[in-house]
Amino acid sequence: PDDREKTTKLLLEGFKTGECFIETRIKHKLGHYFISETNGKLFIDKDGEGKLLLFIRDITKRKNAENKIIAENKELRELSQIKSELITKASHEFKTPLSSIYAASQFLIRDYGERLDGEVLDFLKIIHRGGRKLKQLIENLLDVSNVESDNLNLHFKKENLTQLINECITDLMYLANERSICIRNELQEEINLEIDRIRIEQVMNNLLTNAIKNTPPEGKIYINSRITSKSVEISIKDTGVGLTKKEKELLFQKFKKFNRDIKRLDIENEGSGLGLYISKEIIELHNGSILVVSEGRNKGSTFTIRLPNSN
Repeated sequence: PDDREKTTKLLLEGFKTGECFIETRIKHKLGHYFISETNGKLFIDKDGEGKLLLFIRDITKRKNAENKIIAENKELRELSQIKSELITKASHEFKTPLSSIYAASQFLIRDYGERLDGEVLDFLKIIHRGGRKLKQLIENLLDVSNVESDNLNLHFKKENLTQLINECITDLMYLANERSICIRNELQEEINLEIDRIRIEQVMNNLLTNAIKNTPPEGKIYINSRITSKSVEISIKDTGVGLTKKEKELLFQKFKKFNRDIKRLDIENEGSGLGLYISKEIIELHNGSILVVSEGRNKGSTFTIRLPNSN
């Protein structure tokens, strides 16, 4: 009865337009209701009168399935919101004491390191490294939460990308020098683009750090650019351990870490498995893309980011 007025109206419109489509409840002769889908087509009978030819089918199961999916999606969105709020709250709660531990250990190592017993100094360095890793993990978790809730806001401004990359290389040169890795910066010209400086710096640091950690001692890293009227490409090529086909498929997914027993690497490659996922999201929010090329194990890798040329 509640659907009768709507159905009557749609049928009358069908006579005017020549066709109709109706989803409504119909009472079965056994007394229960089912959901029907009706398609109508106007035709003229032999007496010249307009008639609607109706095709009716029972779509109750389909509608029930659709409603179930809608309800489950709503529940998932609510759970995702709760998860995001929990991550944000927990991260901020952890940040304050962690920052104190990190800063205090850094201060003691810097100002009192020479006066401390060797074993004590080693413990302080372990605390400092652990604090740095936890700090990075918390920042990555916050970024992932913001990405998933569409809250990773970017602030675009014309920036000197060449200078930004040079600064990233300088900041990470200590890590390369520790492992006798040569970084060849082959960027020739000044590149100015509309970017979020902080986020692109984050991407470059992620890619450079990955290249250094996955390249054995005495290896090389090359940084190049390719500029067209439509895009700017920055490539980071290393002579490292490379990637298998399976690793390339999983590389930009969340929390993907590869357990690779590779004797050429002299350090344990630790990480949260979030850096490349976040980097990809940041580049895509710049309307760009990021891709990786590797011919396989021990054949090196090339990561390329492509950004729109705003000049």
